[in-house]
Amino acid sequence: MQIKILENGVLEGVPSASGIVKYQNHYYLIGDDSPFLFKLNLDLKHVSKDTVFSINELKDNRIRKAIKPDFETLELIEDKEIIIFGSGSKSPQRDIFIQILLEKNTPKIKTFNITSFYTHLKKLAVLKNTELNIEATAYYNGILYLFNRANNVVFGFKYKDLIRFFNTNLEFPKPEIVRFNLPKINGITSGFSGATALKDKPLLFFTSSVEDTNNAYDDGEILGSFVGIIDLKNGKLSKENRSVLIPYSTKPYKVESVVIDATFNTNEAIALFVTDSDGGESEMIKCKLNW
Repeated sequence: MQIKILENGVLEGVPSASGIVKYQNHYYLIGDDSPFLFKLNLDLKHVSKDTVFSINELKDNRIRKAIKPDFETLELIEDKEIIIFGSGSKSPQRDIFIQILLEKNTPKIKTFNITSFYTHLKKLAVLKNTELNIEATAYYNGILYLFNRANNVVFGFKYKDLIRFFNTNLEFPKPEIVRFNLPKINGITSGFSGATALKDKPLLFFTSSVEDTNNAYDDGEILGSFVGIIDLKNGKLSKENRSVLIPYSTKPYKVESVVIDATFNTNEAIALFVTDSDGGESEMIKCKLNW
């Protein structure tokens, strides 16, 4: 796998960028301590923003860490539907799922408390003696994949079954579960940080980053990030992955999300990353990927 950085720049007004999707001629972004869904044009200039979480506790345009919902995932579901997950790394503050229907004038927003769902996940053997920290989602062919940073576990759920459970709290859907071995920096294994899917090919893209911290709550020194791919074979996750380090000129990036902007031939794409510098300016990185 190869990567070439094409351009980068500051995402003005988007704090702690953690998720990006593209729908028609706009990008939608979230930040992990922001109550807004930001809408940007193709030049990454602000068009509008919609409130998806309470703004009562805002300070300097951010929600305090102790009470923030920690929105780490943003994904487009089919047409006109965007979803957001809180990470689940602190309960109940981060046990939130938001479903957004992109209507012509005002988005239709529905919020769910998913403590019960996250409690079920925590009881699974693959998360024994580790933490829940959902950092990314990817949707392909009716399946929603949830990427847990600790242990680098991916859960695959039928999306319709998941929504049914959120609405009824009955019959927890059985997930496909795969644990991945991801690359390291200075002996520290990278953890999932972002994901998306090619819409016309069974292929998931992910990003993973390395922070020098020993838990899902505290930030640590940023050592770098990777981008990689996971094949879907016969509707199932491959247990293998391919990845490459995202290059940088001055300081390592903490890449939080990825969206595929365009594809060429069978193994080439233009991707956009967004970064979170833990209190500093969020950035966008445009790159060319070959695999």
